[in-house]
Amino acid sequence: MGSTVKLYDAIKRMRELTDKGIPFSFSFMSYNDTNGTSSGIKTVTNAQLRMGYRNDQSKKASILIGYVNGQDGNRWFYLPLLLKFNGYTIKP
Repeated sequence: MGSTVKLYDAIKRMRELTDKGIPFSFSFMSYNDTNGTSSGIKTVTNAQLRMGYRNDQSKKASILIGYVNGQDGNRWFYLPLLLKFNGYTIKP
């Protein structure tokens, strides 16, 4: 059995690494809320978090996480759909 990490511990660590300028990798299940579709698991390397929405900007502010990396630019993922972080499996 591989190593696991709790969801909110993973996001806390992502924020700490971003504050220090250290990139990380993660995987998540994609989801398009508008169309109700998914294009499967996405793996992101050399990522850092970026500013997200404020609570007065979006009702999804607490679950929609912004990130940036060289390959994709500015992107989003849904926090509950995070699967892996730096090789650790997210524990539900």
